[in-house]
Formats: sequence, C-alpha cells, structure tokens
Amino acid sequence: MKKKILVVAALQLFLMLGACSSDSGSDATTAEVKGEIKADYLVDVVLTSDFVIGNDNVTYKISEGTNGIELIKIDLEGNAILLNTLDFLKFNSSRLTMSNDGAVLLVVMNNSGDSDKIFRFENNFLELNPFYTMKPISSPFAKKIGLNSICNNNDNTYFVYDNNNKEIKRVIPSLSTDAFVAGSGKSEIKDGTGLDVGFGSVNQIISHDNVLYLIDNLNTGTVINSTIRKLEYVNNQWKVTTLISSTTDRYDEMAFDANNELYVLVDRKGIFKLNLQDNALTSFKEGGIKIGNKNSHISFDAGFCERMKIKGNDLYLISVNRLIKISDFQTKFANAAK
Repeated sequence: MKKKILVVAALQLFLMLGACSSDSGSDATTAEVKGEIKADYLVDVVLTSDFVIGNDNVTYKISEGTNGIELIKIDLEGNAILLNTLDFLKFNSSRLTMSNDGAVLLVVMNNSGDSDKIFRFENNFLELNPFYTMKPISSPFAKKIGLNSICNNNDNTYFVYDNNNKEIKRVIPSLSTDAFVAGSGKSEIKDGTGLDVGFGSVNQIISHDNVLYLIDNLNTGTVINSTIRKLEYVNNQWKVTTLISSTTDRYDEMAFDANNELYVLVDRKGIFKLNLQDNALTSFKEGGIKIGNKNSHISFDAGFCERMKIKGNDLYLISVNRLIKISDFQTKFANAAK
C-alpha cells in the first residue's frame, strides 16, 4: 500500500513539474487559447501619432520617445528600428502617408512655423526635408495654412486638409502647385460643392477607387458631431456628401480591405463595417479581444483601439501600448468567434 502511495505521489510531482515547465515562457509553449487570435507580431509602442505601411509591408510609425519624436521602422518580424529623432517641440501630432516610390511623407499641424509644408524623409531616413510648401491663400482674411491630414491619391497627387482655413486642396508636385477643392472657411458640417462645403476638422482622408473618404468631426463645445463623408469629382466639380453622422459616437479611423469593404474604428465601441450601398454601420468586433503570438498573450477591449490600418487582408491595430499585425484577419476573427 505504501509503495502504491509513493508511486501516485511521484506521478503527481511529475505532472506538477511538467505544468510549471509549460508556463516558463520557453519557445516550445504554443498551446492554443480558446478564442485567441494569432498575431504576426506584437510590438511595444508609446504615444503613437500615426503609422503607415509600405509596399513591402514594412511599417513606419511616428511617436514620442525618450529624446523627442521618433520615426521607427518595424520590419516583417516585428523588430523595431529607430530611424530618426526629431525636435519634440516641433513635430508632435503628425500625420503620415507614403509616396508611390516608397518615401514617407509627413505633415505637422502643431508646428506653426512649418504647418504649411509637406515633409519627406530622405537619405535613408536620416534627413527630413520640405517636399512641398502650400501656396499662400490670397484672401486678406486667410489664416496661416495648418495641414491636419494628408492622403496619397495613388496618381502622384495628394489631398490635404487645412484645418485653419477649413479647406481641402489637391497638391500636384509635378507641376509645383496646389489647387482648391472644397471648403467655405466656415466651421460647420455642410454638404455641397466647392465653396459651399463646410468642414469641422478632417482627421483622416483615404482614397479608394477614385473617391475620397473623410472622417470629419465638428466640436461645438457641448457635443461632437462625428461624420464620415465622401468627396468625389462629379460633373466637373468636387462634391461632398455625408454618409453617416452621429452626436453620440466618434469615428476615429477607417480603412478598406482587399474585398472593398470599409471598416471603421468607433471610439469606446470597437470595429464596425460601413455598407456603402445603404450607409448602414454594423458591428464587426466589439468587446474583448484575445491576441497571442509565440509566448505573448494579451487581451483588451476593442473599443479602446487607438489606431487602425488595413493593407490587403492584413489588419494593424494599436491598443494597450502595442502595435499588432494580424494577417488574414477576417478568417481569424471568424474562427475565434466559433
């Protein structure tokens, strides 16, 4: 009987040691977690202003670092590489886009001295030089141009939003000029064409199939009217149409996937899809998300995602101070919900 007890005790000790070993963090630990979505990588990030994905799927992000504002490259394995450190007082709250030839372009609203410029990282990202300076507005009532958003239109032109003068313009670098697109100068949400269009603060512009989509939020002091709007060239003029509007929800970012579906990040709620046929907004993912990569396992609420980009069928999220890449994200989210 004593021998049998000793054998059982030894077996229990063996199982306990095995369990401790599986939690030790070794690479051999790949146990599946129910409902968990497998990420390509999870990278620690802090106070990221914006990020972009290049044609080679390398990610570039600009964020606050220990010595100032940093431009960081994240390679396909999730390794973060510091490329450049900028003056903290000049280049916070920046927005990025990629040129067709793979250059990273930057606008910075909060640097009043350079808020009318588009910058480009050059010389292997070691230098930041002016790429284009906006033409001054001729009106005596015009304020200094303050670029709040930028979008590559995929035709060697760029659309920018001047938050100070409430205007959208098109930059044509090959002709060294820019052209007025829309904006009355008034702070309001008003649809129409050209000078009749009212904007609040266009925080994001994206281009898809020769149509531009805008996130435009108007802060009235008591409520924020958050809108998603469409900008298109119709009958030889630029027309702005509001697709959805809310005074209770705030739309933070949006992106198209490879299937031409538009995803919207809604603050404190999660990831939604906007049907462009009837402008209906439906939930894609709300509530808790479990993410795993090798030995890293995290969970967070979808409503607290700070940034979202999509390239093809790869989803990039920033939440809980991590940049997360999830390839084939539609399939992985569907499988995790089963």
